[in-house]
Amino acid sequence: MTNIDLFELGKQYFDKFLKEFASYGIHADPGFKLCNGTSIFCHYNLEDGNVYLSPFDVDSPIGKLQLLFIRSLLGCETDEEVFYFFELMMPRLIAHEMAHHFRHRYGVFGSDMWHEEQVANQLATAVTKHRSSVEEREKAGLFLKRSIVALEEKMQIQGLGTGSYYNIWESLGVSGEINDAILENMELAHELFLITPKQVLDSGGLLSPEMVQRLESRENVVGEVSEEYASNFMQYVYYQLSWMYLDVTSNEKEYVEEFGRQHLGVYVSLLPTLPKINNPSEESILATFKAYQDTLALSKAASHYFYKRYRALLLARLQSESLPLPGQAERLRRESGFLLENWGDGERDADMLNYISYLAPPSLRCLFPQQIADHIPPCIPIQMHLPTDTDRRLWQHVVLQEYDNKAKNTLERLSILGGIEIYRSLPAEVVLELIHIFCRIILTTGESVIWQGEINGDIYILISGRLEVVVTTDGQDEVINVIEQGDAFGEISFFTGMPRNASVKASENSECFVLRRDDLHNFAYKYSDILIQMARRLTRRLVQIIESD
Repeated sequence: MTNIDLFELGKQYFDKFLKEFASYGIHADPGFKLCNGTSIFCHYNLEDGNVYLSPFDVDSPIGKLQLLFIRSLLGCETDEEVFYFFELMMPRLIAHEMAHHFRHRYGVFGSDMWHEEQVANQLATAVTKHRSSVEEREKAGLFLKRSIVALEEKMQIQGLGTGSYYNIWESLGVSGEINDAILENMELAHELFLITPKQVLDSGGLLSPEMVQRLESRENVVGEVSEEYASNFMQYVYYQLSWMYLDVTSNEKEYVEEFGRQHLGVYVSLLPTLPKINNPSEESILATFKAYQDTLALSKAASHYFYKRYRALLLARLQSESLPLPGQAERLRRESGFLLENWGDGERDADMLNYISYLAPPSLRCLFPQQIADHIPPCIPIQMHLPTDTDRRLWQHVVLQEYDNKAKNTLERLSILGGIEIYRSLPAEVVLELIHIFCRIILTTGESVIWQGEINGDIYILISGRLEVVVTTDGQDEVINVIEQGDAFGEISFFTGMPRNASVKASENSECFVLRRDDLHNFAYKYSDILIQMARRLTRRLVQIIESD
């Protein structure tokens, strides 16, 4: 193991990651390269925009001294352990420094070096963590923990590294003083209501003296990291190992597309989400129904979208009307809201819409499906009356064949979700919000998107390729199921919080959408029906499993 060429290993990861990032639309400068350096082990040069890797030569006297220094620094017992450390660190080091290049190239690299380090580690985690099994992560975690303890003894400090991690919840949970369930609830309260971590903990009476000290010192530690950065090599290594330990042992996953969206401003071009329209005009209702008719033979996804839009506008108009009989307005609000969220586009649902028509004022009954076609003017200026820019651009792209990249991408995602039971019946407004928060994942043959035994509640949709569900027992793999294009998977762990009961691997090059657990929590707070749809689908799957046994 000691004969490994560390620079060549780094170059392999550098070239691999360049291609991977480009597939997500994240592009480096044309001349960007990995250079052989002479200073600290690996760093990014802001002046020439390149990454420098400086491995030591164990055959030289200086290299041998460096090896002894690293062994002592990390508390390693053998040279082999040191090289295991470098093999473990290499892909993260390379991806980390590449993140600095992307931040620099896209004009968002800032002066807060603590922040830049945390951001770079998120990209490093996104391209390395999903490639490691649960067992490999556990082994890496034990090694990193031992090295951190050794460094803390030398530096006579404790807990500063984990306390300065960007995700304060993970840093609090690593001590084990707060269990996972409490941490999850507190994090959700923080996200929904913008309550600070200290306020959340104070309100529950959960702060130990050690936690109080950790929270109070956090700001000072972060400031010191940002100011001193890499001037103290031992301190720099200590913080990096502490953050890496939390990245490896955390249940959270990072995704490359999310990094591009949040930290580079690289977005998939999509049409805007839809504003709420409380009192739509009759012309806009007619226009959306006409758009539905126009797209019916051209695009199933577009026609489905416009029929949903027509229903939503019609029900909003009805809710804004004054009804003649006491209690009808409230009844209409209750019934129409239920219908809007549970529409499945079948005959049964059309009958329910007709049922609601009996609660409507006579002047509006002509807007219901059984009559509306007879009341649309032959030459209605549809583009003028479609209520939003998103409606107009989607109609123009499908009907007038006017190329619009945002409309094209939006329609593709609407089509994918339209083929999945969980999302098919959701209102168009809700689906448009969903497609903005999905992340895309690209997998090569043999790569895993889920590992058996890991705890993570993210939910996935296969959009191209083919995946296999694999159960490992006593070291033997058994393929128990196949995931085809359009299938959603991962819901069981979202609901139960239990470890994944199988791995999911790509049997060919594949792409998935992922809806992160935290995003779904926040989304379900606004639109609870999505959880109802997921629970129904999951119940049916469990019944099928029981019956098959």
